Amino acid sequence: MASSSGGAARSRRRRLADAVPLLAPLVLAAALAGAAVVTVEQAGCDDVGHYVVTERGVEFTGGCLTPSQLPHGVPHRDAGDLDARRG
Repeated sequence: MASSSGGAARSRRRRLADAVPLLAPLVLAAALAGAAVVTVEQAGCDDVGHYVVTERGVEFTGGCLTPSQLPHGVPHRDAGDLDARRG
């Protein structure tokens, strides 16, 4: 009888060892999601901003950043410029 209970304990340890690689990414993902929620909650921004459709396209309005705080990128072309290039 002692050998069968030892075999059952080894079997349980083996199943646990097989489950750890599956559970570790889930636990990590939950921890990262929790950290993201805490970060957003502590950001202190009352106006989260929203998207508005204008004649120039979709623009982000509001938010906690001013345009001077954003990095400068390549200017976007107008839709008319793209149509002219297509022929």
